[in-house]
Amino acid sequence: MNDIIWLTMRRMRTPLVLMILVYSLSVFGMVLVPGQDEAGNAFRMNFLDATYFVAIMATTIGFGEVPATFTDAQRLLVYIILFPNVIAWLYSIGTIISLLVDPQFRAVLGRSRFNRRVHRLNQDFFLVCGFGNTGRMIVQGLLKRGISAAVLEQDQDIIHSMALDEDFAHLPALAGDVTDRRLLDMAGLDESIGHCRGVLAITNDDHANLTIAITSKLVRPDLPVLARAETRRVVDNMASFGTDLTVDPYAIFAERFQLALQSPVKYLVQDWLISVPGTRLRAELDPPDGRWIVCGVGRFGSQMETMLERANLPCTVIDVHPDRVAERPGAVLGRGTEAKTLLEADVGTAVGIVAGTGDDVDNLSIVMTARELNPNLFVVARQENSLNNQLFDISGADLVARRSLIVARRILAVATTPLLPVFNDHMLGQDEPFAQRVKHRLEAVLEGSAPSLWTLNLAGEWANSIRAAVGERVTIRLRHLTTNARTPEADNLPCVCLLLERGSMRLFLPGHDEKLQEGDRLLFAGRGRARHEMLFSLREPTALVSLATGRPQPRGAIMRGLARKRAS
Repeated sequence: MNDIIWLTMRRMRTPLVLMILVYSLSVFGMVLVPGQDEAGNAFRMNFLDATYFVAIMATTIGFGEVPATFTDAQRLLVYIILFPNVIAWLYSIGTIISLLVDPQFRAVLGRSRFNRRVHRLNQDFFLVCGFGNTGRMIVQGLLKRGISAAVLEQDQDIIHSMALDEDFAHLPALAGDVTDRRLLDMAGLDESIGHCRGVLAITNDDHANLTIAITSKLVRPDLPVLARAETRRVVDNMASFGTDLTVDPYAIFAERFQLALQSPVKYLVQDWLISVPGTRLRAELDPPDGRWIVCGVGRFGSQMETMLERANLPCTVIDVHPDRVAERPGAVLGRGTEAKTLLEADVGTAVGIVAGTGDDVDNLSIVMTARELNPNLFVVARQENSLNNQLFDISGADLVARRSLIVARRILAVATTPLLPVFNDHMLGQDEPFAQRVKHRLEAVLEGSAPSLWTLNLAGEWANSIRAAVGERVTIRLRHLTTNARTPEADNLPCVCLLLERGSMRLFLPGHDEKLQEGDRLLFAGRGRARHEMLFSLREPTALVSLATGRPQPRGAIMRGLARKRAS
């Protein structure tokens, strides 16, 4: 607001001085020049009459109200002051209009409006820096989980498109330099903004993401910072000063593909848990063992090459850079889009191919050409532009590395369900039977659609029913929480408890008879309606007690007390 006032006064200073000077001289002139009333008596205008007359004259409203008919001297004075007053008014109005359309002034107004909207947020939100394809998916995921966002974006056109989208129009959004400390403070780094849950640095510029992460950790060390990075140097740099999560999409994809080679069941369960809720569940993958072809060993292809080496799978490299080909014995110089190059790499005896160039059209061409030469190939393709989603879907590729989707999934998982990475890490260290149990339990409740994930913290109002059970000397177990308390029959809710955390203890895939206590944290996967029923049961003091005892409990405190006396 101070910037708006300062800019307005600076631009309006000359017009205001001119208008005040002309107006004052005109008023004094009208007071000093003698006039004559209807009776012929001499009189002079008082300051109120003179001020009023000059105002209606300068604004060209008209002369309907004057004390008396003007004398020739007064008419001459009016003639003299008329044009300066009109010019002063027009000059002032023109300056105001030019100020309103001035880009600098509009930018100041936009920042002020953005700052007010952020301060008015009365719910938890994340500061999201960058609203490209990745940012859009992340914000959509946050909104579905009841979490808001304040958006900073470099491109003004993207901010305009947000205002036209009914899903995002209500969010505070501002176009500007996402690394500017002042904008970051307005968007949530300022300590006076209490509902900010963390900072998401997800622009396409690694240096900008690094700057945002450093600034956030210096200004607000308590806030989690989740950042995107696509070069090993930036990843290591971010990790050195405590960035809570650094997402390298191609490294993540390579690691997950290695998991698919080693344990298809673990890969499948992990994929289900990080998928967008409601989307169709992926079928089980079975990547083959044998020799692979990697087309393009840049940022993505080099990660896949390293992963295949770790899995002890031989691979043949195709690349357009002679230096890369020279470093790898048996590599082929070319793009892989031509049948000749693929035949030179002996595509007929390969079991899989990675189309990993930086060009979507080249990758699609590689997929189609390779499939014509060897229909049994397992195909992994890299996609850069989200506009090509449909083309890659119908290309027949078994796996598509969509950079934006990989980043969005990982950040959403950590930001909204912090217990999920804990469960995933535990599952990776367990044997196959554990992963099979998780798969079978999820299959029983998901009905072919990706699950919603939620964390229940049994504290505050969400522990009303637990506290009531303690007062009634009733033990609440996990099966009571996963039962619908509002149906006559004991219907099981469509969900699976993946993790129970109690202090430093963590119980993975707990049984239905596990006791619940105030302060427990539970991670669930299932249908969204199960969460709503659980929240009702936890908030309603008698719901879980009624399920545990098998008898409907009175809702009022007095009636519950009488019931306890009768029972004793």
